Amino acid sequence: MRIIIANYRYFIAGGPEKYMFKFMDAAEKMGIEVIPFSVKNPQNEKTPYAKYFAKPRSNQIMYADTKKSISNLIGMVRATVWNYDAEKRLRHMIRDTKPDAVYILHEVNHLSPSIIRAARKERVRVVHRISDFFMFCPKYDFLCENEICEACLHGDYRKAIEHRCVKGSKAGTLLRVMAMKLYAATKVFDDVDQYICTCEFSKNKLIEGGISKDKITCVPTFIDATSITPCYENDKYFLFLGRMAHQKGTIYAIEAMKYLRDTDYVLRITGQISDSEEDQKIWNYIKENNLEDKIVFTGFKHGKELQELISHSTCIVCPAIWYENMPNTVIEAYAYGKPVVASRIGSLTEIVEDNKTGLLFEMKNSKDFSDKLRKFIAEPTLSMTLGINARHKVEEDYAVEKHMNSVIRILEGK
Repeated sequence: MRIIIANYRYFIAGGPEKYMFKFMDAAEKMGIEVIPFSVKNPQNEKTPYAKYFAKPRSNQIMYADTKKSISNLIGMVRATVWNYDAEKRLRHMIRDTKPDAVYILHEVNHLSPSIIRAARKERVRVVHRISDFFMFCPKYDFLCENEICEACLHGDYRKAIEHRCVKGSKAGTLLRVMAMKLYAATKVFDDVDQYICTCEFSKNKLIEGGISKDKITCVPTFIDATSITPCYENDKYFLFLGRMAHQKGTIYAIEAMKYLRDTDYVLRITGQISDSEEDQKIWNYIKENNLEDKIVFTGFKHGKELQELISHSTCIVCPAIWYENMPNTVIEAYAYGKPVVASRIGSLTEIVEDNKTGLLFEMKNSKDFSDKLRKFIAEPTLSMTLGINARHKVEEDYAVEKHMNSVIRILEGK
């Protein structure tokens, strides 16, 4: 079997890319050929198929790094709404490689849904994995001013425009809305043969948004837990993994430590404070509340250092304020035998089984959050008990073979 996997980055920048490279590796071991299709970028991994990749919409793939020149802005508009170059190049790749299916991970704003239409024109099966809510929310996360908002779910984008939801820009929001209206008018998403969601929550949101339930299959993500040795011992710290974006609710983890001053436990955060306005607000809160001795920024960790940090933690914290979509950090924590303390919201209520593989707390309620963390202090064996359950769950529900067999069947149309 031969598959084209399409994603607008061909280097690791986040969850979709981690999944892409893991999927490609697992597929290769099954004797399946996977051909990448992406956007040209100096950071891309080497591949002989780079000659087919679409031109970048500007001189940078990250919006924040893009110089606001006229030519770049024109390129961004073209790529965001309908990328004819990507459409043409994918059709060329399909004709040359003759794949059995195209597996799309993330195309919004760079490759654009034009690649869906390209595959349909070439009569190739299209499967789209959904990792956020870009189909219905201009900002992708159903958040407006840090509050859950589904005003755009059914195609009424007035609130998004009013609140400048895309990067705080009215022009950027209007552009995104225009693109979404075009997709609705052309019914391009109808060209997708099957959608893959990672959880039932996301599946239900797609159905609410008008996608036929017959076109949606729930396939949780995967991790090769056989390569990870769980550790059920722990040191006196809770661990926040990942970037400190406002959606991740970092501030609520920090606030929770205010109620744990009487303990010798600390919160470790894998990252560091930047000069951004949001990070500076966090740092000011820490100083104003004299929490410098309770919050430890470890800097960015990779490889063995990160493994050690996870292995010796009491639990992983996930205080998200948005719906999330099966975050990798939760699955990775389980593989290491670590329970997760998470917000009671979205997919997290499916993945984190309360009092079995972790604990759930009321979203944005730092006192409730701290009460859950205090349980681990009061019951020294709780981390091990929940961690063992978590490891069993990852072995049963998120195994490589189980995931790959499910996805391959969908790609084959079975």
